[in-house]
Amino acid sequence: MQVAADPAGARAGAYLFVCYAHDQRDLVVQEIDWLREQGFEVWFDEAIDAGQRWSEDLALAIEGCAAMLFFMSPRSLSSRYCLDEIHFALECDRPIVPVEVEPSELTPGLRLSLGGTHRIFMHRMAAEDFRSKLASGLQRALAGLPPPARGASAPATANAPPPGPLFSAHWRPVALGVFAALVAFIAMMAAGR
Repeated sequence: MQVAADPAGARAGAYLFVCYAHDQRDLVVQEIDWLREQGFEVWFDEAIDAGQRWSEDLALAIEGCAAMLFFMSPRSLSSRYCLDEIHFALECDRPIVPVEVEPSELTPGLRLSLGGTHRIFMHRMAAEDFRSKLASGLQRALAGLPPPARGASAPATANAPPPGPLFSAHWRPVALGVFAALVAFIAMMAAGR
């Protein structure tokens, strides 16, 4: 299947930063090779030369990317490095396209940050359907477009139900997640002294 990478509106040289757990490197490299064949520019940690300060290189690559492709799995969600990359991409206001390669549950902090972001469920889809959806999502992200809203093709009706309450009934897990993230951040800062 050939999907032309024509991210309308994407700036010249726009590239994807790929975040993944290293034990899934073979699967990720297959998808990266396919994306490159489709015309996408992709950066992942193969571009770090021996002896370089990898944290500096990663930060510069994330700052310079147009979007992040996050291959999500229980291992990537428990990797300190992947979480650092995700949080830094969010700080840099980069769109993140999450691909769930195996069933995964977001951490409370990521649920807060990415919970409303549509995931592509690679493990539930045929390869051709997955790649078509991936190319489409990446093209939108590179062009700076939001993902299509659910039911965007359905016309709005005057009889639409009123919006839900401003405050969710499930605020406690969110508050606990924010508190846990704050405690972890303070602990990391204290340990770095």
